Amino acid sequence: MAELAADDPSDWRIAWTAGLRQLALGDPSAARGSFNAVYDRLPGEVAPKLALAFAAELGGDVASASRYFRLVWTMDRSYISAAFGLARTCLAAGDRPGAIAALAAVPEVSTHHAAAQIAAVRILVSPGVTGDDLKQADGRLGRMTLDEARRQQLTVEILRAALDWASSGQAPSRSVPVQQASGAASGDDLILGCEPSERTLRLGLERGYRALARLTSDRGRRIELIDMANAIRPMTWA
Repeated sequence: MAELAADDPSDWRIAWTAGLRQLALGDPSAARGSFNAVYDRLPGEVAPKLALAFAAELGGDVASASRYFRLVWTMDRSYISAAFGLARTCLAAGDRPGAIAALAAVPEVSTHHAAAQIAAVRILVSPGVTGDDLKQADGRLGRMTLDEARRQQLTVEILRAALDWASSGQAPSRSVPVQQASGAASGDDLILGCEPSERTLRLGLERGYRALARLTSDRGRRIELIDMANAIRPMTWA
């Protein structure tokens, strides 16, 4: 690189390669300097902006990283890593709706669409979850095309969050008609087919863990999942 720089110090590829090396070495400040040099020479290109976003994020400058990620994502929706980067910086700034919006915008034709939607669901059911978050997660899961193992894993994660939510006393307190308690009726309050009560959510989680156990070929993991199902099921006389 030194020899190339001596021959042609204006070659942007020298600064670009230096920036990549500095990022790999964990020196975001130096990397930003290198990528800024590339940006100055190629102001209309998207790649330097994305590189600056990653360098800023690594250096803890969330505001600058978010600005660059948003700029790239607005300019070119083929840079899917910008959507994930924008989501990360939104989360770091406490903006959960912004993070979900960034992930929701990943096009269906993208090979990363499913990963983005899974990430959005996991944000929705992260600590601090609300009843509305759970309904949104339920709806998103219903619209996703997933293999059965990933679908069951997300089902368990949503129901686990719903159980924590219900156990904290945030779920609506009301009497449940017999026909609903038996599963014969559905309504806006259902979460993946379960009433928002501790008992029904525990039963739903038990089913989810057993479904995952049937889908795994790892004997140790199967035993672990069955143990989790037995531990989560509500107390009964039988």
